[in-house]
Amino acid sequence: MFIAIDGIDGAGKTTLGKRLAEMLGANDVVLTKEPTDNSKWGQRLRKAAVEGRLPPDQELEYFRQDRQHHICNTISPALEKGKIVISDRYVDSTLAFQAQNPNEANKLFENLVGEILVPDVTFILLCPVEIGLDRVRKRDNDNLTQFEKVDVLNRAEKIYASRKGENYALIDASISVEETLGQAINVLKIKFSSNEIIKRAISRCDDVFANEARAIY
Repeated sequence: MFIAIDGIDGAGKTTLGKRLAEMLGANDVVLTKEPTDNSKWGQRLRKAAVEGRLPPDQELEYFRQDRQHHICNTISPALEKGKIVISDRYVDSTLAFQAQNPNEANKLFENLVGEILVPDVTFILLCPVEIGLDRVRKRDNDNLTQFEKVDVLNRAEKIYASRKGENYALIDASISVEETLGQAINVLKIKFSSNEIIKRAISRCDDVFANEARAIY
């Protein structure tokens, strides 16, 4: 099973990925991310996020090359071993930060879809830009990247909110970590209830949430 998690900076992608991995069982899960940090394209993209973005065409090509490296060297091998892969950012990040509007994002996706593995589910974490930036500032001591600008994130958030399809699940990420996790688990319950790993995780989650509820009341 292949799960992608996307959304603006500060939406909680990394946190949700780690929490899902804990619930699903560490031995069954490969946590990964884009841009990768083990390809020359991913490393250059990460450097550009701090020092200054690349020209649009070059940036898009680097994202494509980095994704191919990611698929061939991490995602596909893990899936072949029966692992659950959770990627912190995937193709929808490219759409959100390379396109100017939802229509342009749709056209770009049509150009890219033939060269990627389509996730079984993509969680889109929806979060107001002001909340996301506030979280990032607190996390990174006000050190914002080239992508963490209000106009860039406003455009990206509109594109993320427009993403549709049977493998997409839009989640309210403006709330607590536990509530966001609960939404994601409910999606997995509905979509993949026959998967044995998911069934075990759901059972663990139900126990955790039941214990938390008892602690509250």
